[in-house]
Amino acid sequence: MIETDTETAYLECTCGGERLHRLTYVHGCLLTIVCDNCGRTTAMPRELVLGQYTRDFRDRIGRLPAKLRSDARERPVRFVFSLPVKAIGKVGQVIHEIKLISRT
Repeated sequence: MIETDTETAYLECTCGGERLHRLTYVHGCLLTIVCDNCGRTTAMPRELVLGQYTRDFRDRIGRLPAKLRSDARERPVRFVFSLPVKAIGKVGQVIHEIKLISRT
């Protein structure tokens, strides 16, 4: 599942005072801030987003062996049959995340 979250916050804007803004995150990395009043979009610097995403991705990869071991022990048959589908899904997820990040 792609972890794309949106939250709202009142932030100062050039259109005058505190206005409602939408903040978009991918795996906890802030990508964009959009003012609901004037539509102004602020994208986070690409280097910052890529650095945060890379650290998060390394952490996710680091946890993967333990998760796979646990899944294999708990439900071995289900694990074997679901592994190809999960692998393809994860590759698609990572490609989608990279596309989202590269737009910033």
